[in-house]
Amino acid sequence: MIEEVITVPEMARRLKLNKQQAYDLVRTPGFPLLNFGGERQNRVIWSDVLQWLRKNKSGDAA
Repeated sequence: MIEEVITVPEMARRLKLNKQQAYDLVRTPGFPLLNFGGERQNRVIWSDVLQWLRKNKSGDAA
């Protein structure tokens, strides 16, 4: 299975969040973030994001 690695702004588009909300989300302890050196080098694996959101969802609207 090929994992889809995407940028934080791409994650924001897919989740219909603004960029600041997405960057706030990736700073959450335990969020599955891949850091390749510096904030502009952060990436996420899309399937891991979805799995993390399902596990950690709250009643708050994003």
